[in-house]
Amino acid sequence: RFQRGEAEAKHTPILRKKITITIMACSSLTPITISIQPSYQGAPAWIAKKLGFFEEICLDATLPVYASGAPQVDEISTWSIGSAGSPPNIKGWTEGVLKTAGVNNDESIANALVANADGIASWASIVAAGTLGDTKIIVPPTSTADLVVEECLKKHNVSFDPLNNFVYNSSTVGVLASLSDPDGSNFGGLWAPALYSAVETWGNESIICTGVDAGKSIIGGLMVSNEADVETAALGIAAHLKGITYMKDPVYREQAEAYLNEFFEEQGFPPLSPVAMALEFSRPLYNLAEQQEMLAKNEDGVSLLGSRFQETVDFLFGEGAISSQLNAEDYLDDKFMKWIAANETLAKWTMTLEETAPVSPGAPMPTPDAGTPDTGTADAGTPDAGTP
Repeated sequence: RFQRGEAEAKHTPILRKKITITIMACSSLTPITISIQPSYQGAPAWIAKKLGFFEEICLDATLPVYASGAPQVDEISTWSIGSAGSPPNIKGWTEGVLKTAGVNNDESIANALVANADGIASWASIVAAGTLGDTKIIVPPTSTADLVVEECLKKHNVSFDPLNNFVYNSSTVGVLASLSDPDGSNFGGLWAPALYSAVETWGNESIICTGVDAGKSIIGGLMVSNEADVETAALGIAAHLKGITYMKDPVYREQAEAYLNEFFEEQGFPPLSPVAMALEFSRPLYNLAEQQEMLAKNEDGVSLLGSRFQETVDFLFGEGAISSQLNAEDYLDDKFMKWIAANETLAKWTMTLEETAPVSPGAPMPTPDAGTPDTGTADAGTPDAGTP
């Protein structure tokens, strides 16, 4: 099936150095569907498809784009891998349909409590009063923006009652529409890139408080369907990781920014301003080595990724959005990153953009006894995916 060949990648004339990539000559391509959102964390997969990274490892990728995570998880029967915020990952855990294979980005700075002009003018008086009173805030329910809005209100010692103060709308487009409507809400919860539309309309002052301001770490996850073929899913994640390597490399920053704007414009968003673009690229993305660090467990059996997800689990449980206070570690599955890392040539391919070795993705999935290189990650196995 896999025949080695060599080709010169023709990415774009804007690139400042030539890339030579050794690839497989594939007799056929294996289809894979990867669900993404119109956001920074969806860009690595989109760029990977744009630059042919999936085809280099014999995959034919389809990338359906969802406005938010809940409907994305509802349609998990149609995709193998997905990239979304932490609440949709956890929704999938409770439904017993997916595990989380890694982190897609740190989006703390890109989730915010925002205001229109009237909201900006009234914010100081709200803080002085220490209560929202009758003020309404429109937010996508059980989302990272919902979490940040609550944390921001607590940070500013503003009391609130979600039942009386929050109006729920499932899309950021709906939140923006309400903020723009004279009869709508003056405050809302948004994440990028819709967040930047608010900034373009009402200025930087429209960002009242971000996750960073509230001291809240907001991360997203790489979801893998429990029905996915494991090897195909691992290869799909590998191509996504190579897209991350491209976005993190300062040599390709100018073209990566152009691709991000192209991706956003395809989805109906305006191109980002230079300030918004710089903010987007300040958000951490995680390559293979960094994924392994996030998944590595300490002596208490807790990973950094697990601890970040646990904060969101606790929030959703407190909100009554989930019925059980799950242990996040039970739903993280490191076998995909381990499989990629165990294939030295594939691992190198995900981490480099110049001359790379040919990939031979025929290695079996690693097990505790299969000679998997020690990454400091305890192998917790694959826990029962049933709803707790």
